[in-house]
Amino acid sequence: MQYLGNRYQIRWLLLIDDAIQWIETGKGRFYTSVNGRSVWIVVKVHPTSGRKYLTTEGDGFPPNNLLSLPDCP
Repeated sequence: MQYLGNRYQIRWLLLIDDAIQWIETGKGRFYTSVNGRSVWIVVKVHPTSGRKYLTTEGDGFPPNNLLSLPDCP
């Protein structure tokens, strides 16, 4: 299973599918901050599989912010 989580302050984990639902329904919003740059996490749909996934808004700075984060302990 894949999770979205927070390593700081109050630790929490959320299933990716639940995070997608929260974003789509407006129940929650998430962002990431890497090297002082914060961007919103958004839902996109894979063009061939139709599967929904999380990514960050384009900020023009590689790498993908979510992929560059360490796993939650």
